[in-house]
Amino acid sequence: MRARFSAFALKEVGFLIRTLHPEHVDLVGDGVELRRALRASVQRCRYVRLTVLGADGDWVHFRAEVFEKGKPCGFEERSWFRHDGTGWRYLRGETAG
Repeated sequence: MRARFSAFALKEVGFLIRTLHPEHVDLVGDGVELRRALRASVQRCRYVRLTVLGADGDWVHFRAEVFEKGKPCGFEERSWFRHDGTGWRYLRGETAG
């Protein structure tokens, strides 16, 4: 989770895509739209701080401090990860809190 947040902060779109689980809903087609959406997000937002609130097995509950055009747009999420034989990959998330 920390690596993915850092990738958002550092605008590492390739890393974000590589760390998605093969069953992730956004991995459809040639990935052009996903890459475009991620690029827009990392350019538009400033990812400041990640606070892990809890974790157990395949899920992580966190709060992200994010700003868009100077205004706070942070969020809290529960993320699920699944091992794909090589490493843990982001499978899905849902808004928490």
